[in-house]
Amino acid sequence: MHDLREVFDMVTKQTEPDLDSWNKQEDRQRRRSRNRRLGAIVVAAAAAIAIGAFALVSRPGSGTTSVTNPPAPSVPFVTTPPIGAQLVAPDGTPVRQFPGSFSDDSSLQLSPDGTTIAYMAPDGSVHTVRVDGSDDRTLTGAGNTNDGDAQNHVVWSPDGSQLAYAYTGNIYVMNADGSDQHAITHSPGRLGYYYPAWSIDGTIAFWGGSPMGEDGGPSDSEIYTVPAKGGDVTRLTNNVVSNIEPAWSPDGRRIAYWDGGALLVMQADGSAKHSVYGREGGAWAPTWSPDGKNIAFITYVGNLPTEEGGAPLMQLRTIDLESERVIKLNVHSVTDWNGPQWISDGEILINRYT
Repeated sequence: MHDLREVFDMVTKQTEPDLDSWNKQEDRQRRRSRNRRLGAIVVAAAAAIAIGAFALVSRPGSGTTSVTNPPAPSVPFVTTPPIGAQLVAPDGTPVRQFPGSFSDDSSLQLSPDGTTIAYMAPDGSVHTVRVDGSDDRTLTGAGNTNDGDAQNHVVWSPDGSQLAYAYTGNIYVMNADGSDQHAITHSPGRLGYYYPAWSIDGTIAFWGGSPMGEDGGPSDSEIYTVPAKGGDVTRLTNNVVSNIEPAWSPDGRRIAYWDGGALLVMQADGSAKHSVYGREGGAWAPTWSPDGKNIAFITYVGNLPTEEGGAPLMQLRTIDLESERVIKLNVHSVTDWNGPQWISDGEILINRYT
């Protein structure tokens, strides 16, 4: 049996890209962002500066960053047992295993004070639990519905007093103890709202697109904002490709988001849109460093054969927005999704299958 890191190296050393496999993974990621709760990786600030341990990729002077990590069709099978939630160092070395069991569907979010984890249970209900595994509280009822619409992607308010999540195609807010659950949006017609992100100024960004249960090609999805207290919904993008997974900069002035595979940044009012990372491998679930100088994201680097039939192989990367240098971190996962959350204490919280 090969160690996952050895297999990862075998996969990423391939030289011919498989665009069909990547396009299938891109479509899977888009649907996953609508249809499931997310796993979580909390990225350490130290990871962005530990350059000596990671490979660097230059960005051309014109155009967007291009990184090719094609899949390997001939790597050996590896088993992928769940390891649950754990703290690891930026090089992937385990530091601490969290008590309890989180599925790979769980949308783990660490509270601003670092004491509590909010997550989605397998039935779609929102929970909170102390980091020592105590005081597990069920805050909402089961969120899965017959049409595929589910509670999706729980996120803390900047002061830790409230939680936001998507449910039945709308954005909901509640107190951290589960009280006062209420919708702050009322999506029109067949449009659904998903994946909330909470700004320091009290604005919630999210993406809107076709209903969760609706198949048949890429959705025409856009980025929107709404005050956390409720109010008018403002549309920020207007593209023919999918725009999903918004992430606020720490100062609330910019939004990073996924745009048909590329990573883009825009001002909070939707102006000055520009690409910071190219399309190859995608750039899913962006998150900002606490100082606003870097963005971490997940990219697809290939398909890993397993006894269960295969799994996408994902890698965590960061990009320095000033130098445009991309860093491949030595943190990878065999899973459909990992959503990063960048904190400043020098450790990484991971909920993954490896």
